[in-house]
Amino acid sequence: MSKRKVLGADPLSWIKPTKQEETYRGTKNNEEFSSDLNKVNKSEIEQAINREVPKFQTYEVMLTLRLREDQLEFLTRLEREIMKGRSRNNKRERITKNSIIRAIIDTARGLDINPYEIGDEKELVIRFKQAFNPKETSSI
Repeated sequence: MSKRKVLGADPLSWIKPTKQEETYRGTKNNEEFSSDLNKVNKSEIEQAINREVPKFQTYEVMLTLRLREDQLEFLTRLEREIMKGRSRNNKRERITKNSIIRAIIDTARGLDINPYEIGDEKELVIRFKQAFNPKETSSI
């Protein structure tokens, strides 16, 4: 049996740092680092920050949602259809089930829903359908 070779004191030294401040660590002092930042336009910094942070990390609250099987199938099918139906030039960001739910919530925020005397979820669905299509009656 041959002995395994050890990777050394820092086996991850080949990984390049991802944060800007880490690239300056040990090579420049704080004054040089701050003078470099002053040379850069602030809007460029904001743009760089916005590019580096994935969109999902900009949301503050994580919510667990219980769905029926048919609701999950609908979201999955819609997600796939949206992703497949886009041209190569229109793929700016990934559309997920969460994206679809957020879009539905944002759309519902603008609706005029009668919030009185809603006894159960079935009645709530009827009110939402009426708000989406005002011509539709409550005989749903």
